[in-house]
Amino acid sequence: MKWTLILSLLMTGCSVSKKLNSQKVTRPPQLTFTITEGIAHPESALYSSEHKAIFVSNIVSGDPFETKALGHISMYDRDGKLLASPWVKGLKAPKGLAIVGNLLYVSDVNQVVKIDIEKAKILETITVPGAKFLNDVAADKLGNVYISDMLTDTIHVWGQEGIKVWKKSSELRSPNGLYTDGSEHLIVASWGNPIAKDFSTKNLGALSALSLKDLNQPIQEEVSIRGNLDGIAADNQGNLWVSDWMNGDIYKVSMKGIGQKVLNLGGGTADLSFAKDLNLLLVPQMNQNKVMAFKVD
Repeated sequence: MKWTLILSLLMTGCSVSKKLNSQKVTRPPQLTFTITEGIAHPESALYSSEHKAIFVSNIVSGDPFETKALGHISMYDRDGKLLASPWVKGLKAPKGLAIVGNLLYVSDVNQVVKIDIEKAKILETITVPGAKFLNDVAADKLGNVYISDMLTDTIHVWGQEGIKVWKKSSELRSPNGLYTDGSEHLIVASWGNPIAKDFSTKNLGALSALSLKDLNQPIQEEVSIRGNLDGIAADNQGNLWVSDWMNGDIYKVSMKGIGQKVLNLGGGTADLSFAKDLNLLLVPQMNQNKVMAFKVD
């Protein structure tokens, strides 16, 4: 994947806002199936090619700050058929998901949960010091797991030395969605700031890129796509897909830096992901209690 093109777009500050506003969408992704059974305020959906299963985090109570163990993870087959819900329970308000081998990592308000997929069992739960609103999770090729904290402008990492702060900066502007090429860079979708009680913001979020190897590199945003950004993923062609939770918009950013709004699914469009083996974009609709799967050309 030629991330240098995306990074060139991000780091030079090149604006493609005119292209974003003027380019017509000719072939939007086609809805393949919708999951509703066993779904209760889904925040994240992730496909595992190894396990041939889709995992969905369910906040259940609808409160993203839930303190009681009401949340759970559901599991579905590659066609969206229910396998188990709850599959693993005992979480509070689970959000982002990442898979490393046979382990599923889940952010859960102020803690991170490690689940053995084969055994459907929680192996470890770690409370993250100072965390207020842990959100997305992404893993690199070495198995390091990155977790965003939207309310403290922090990205944590869970590696061989346990969980620690990886990057803390007001320039992250409420980091939410995370995506990594695995070895070079972490792409961040920010929510914006400051965040009001209803989660609206005065300043909208944007995309930015951080080096996994040199944290001293400056953070610079690419602002052609603005919004209260949530999920971010890359498809088989290297295009980025980004969701705006508040407005329900889904954007596609090509490798050439051309941005398009391709769908509007209504408010609560959450942490999307891309199942590369299936060529499917998985989109949780938190407010509508469903997960939608779109075929991408």
